[in-house]
Amino acid sequence: MNLVKHRMRKNTFQIGTAIAGCAILAGTLFYLSFFRGRIANASPVPELLAALPAGAPTLVYLDLAAVRASSFYQHRPDKGPLAIPNKDYSEFVRSTGFDFEKDLDGVVIASWPTPSDKEPRKSVTIAEGRFDRAKIRDYARRNGKLEQQQGHEVFLFPSGDQKGWNSVTFLDDHRLALVAGTSVAILFAAHPDNHAADPAREHAARLDGAAAFAVTNVPPLPDNAGVSGVQGAASAQLMSLARSVQWITLAARPEGDNLRVSLEGECDNSSDARQIQSILEVMRMFGRAGLESPKTSQSMDPATLSALQTLLSNAEVTQAAERVRILIEVTPDVWKLKIPAQQPH
Repeated sequence: MNLVKHRMRKNTFQIGTAIAGCAILAGTLFYLSFFRGRIANASPVPELLAALPAGAPTLVYLDLAAVRASSFYQHRPDKGPLAIPNKDYSEFVRSTGFDFEKDLDGVVIASWPTPSDKEPRKSVTIAEGRFDRAKIRDYARRNGKLEQQQGHEVFLFPSGDQKGWNSVTFLDDHRLALVAGTSVAILFAAHPDNHAADPAREHAARLDGAAAFAVTNVPPLPDNAGVSGVQGAASAQLMSLARSVQWITLAARPEGDNLRVSLEGECDNSSDARQIQSILEVMRMFGRAGLESPKTSQSMDPATLSALQTLLSNAEVTQAAERVRILIEVTPDVWKLKIPAQQPH
C-alpha cells in the first residue's frame, strides 16, 4: 500500500484513486447485500415500489426470486444454504418456519437520513414471499406485543439495539411491511401520482427490468470535508467533483450466464461528469497495467488474477450529459475470487 501511495504523485492520479475507491466501496457494499439474497426475469419494479411511502431519498429493490433462478447465481461453487449467524433470526426461523433464502421473493426499502443520534430512524421495508401469519402472530405474543392501528393488526418487536421498536403488519397474504418505530401510519399516507414529486422514484422508474438496484440522493458534504491521503489543490478538486454528484444509482440484471452491473453518478453539470469519466478511465488503465505486472502475477492467485483482468477489460466508462456510468459485465469467474484475509497490524 505504501508503494502505491509513493507512486501516486500526480494530482490527477490521486483524485482518480479516491474516486475509484468510492466506486469500489459502493460495489463491495452492493455485493455483500446482493448475493445474500435471487435474477432471470425480474418482476416489474414499479408495482412493488408502489406500496412504499413517497419522498424517501434512498430506495433499494431486490428481486430475490429472480436472482436465485439466474444462471449466474447457479454457477456459484458453494450450493449450500446461506447461513446468518444471528441468534434472534435463528429463533425467528425456528418459531415461524420462515427462511429468507427460500421464502422471500422480493424486497423494497425506503429510508430517510437521521438528522441526529437523538432523532428516531425512519425506514420502511416491504417484503413479498410466503409467510405463516398465525406463527408470526404467536411469535409476536411471546417476544413483543400486538396492537390495532388503522384497521390493521400490528406486531411490535424491540429493535436490535433495544432502544426502540419495529412495527410489522401484513398488507395481504403475501406481503408484509416492516416500519421503524411504533406506528404504521406512514404506510397509508397519500402518495403523489407523478414521479416528478418523488425524485428517487423517478430515477427508479428508469430501471424497469433490473433485478436489483439502489438509488440514493447524495447528502451535502460539509465545507471542511477532505480526502484522506490527498492534500492541497488535489483534495479541493476532488471535493468539488464529489459535491457535484447529486444522485448515485447501482443496478444489476442477468444476461445469460453473466451479470451486468451498472454504477451511475448524476452530476449537477456535464463538465464535472466528463472530468469524472476521464479520471475513471485513467484508473482503469493503471489498474490493468498493475494486474499485468510480473510481481502481481507471481503474488496473486491465478484464478483471482484472471477474474480481475476480465472485469477491468469488460468495464466501460461512459458519459452522457450530467451522467457518468461504469458498466461491468460480471462473468461466473467472479465466484473464483479469493479475498485474502486481512493481516493484523
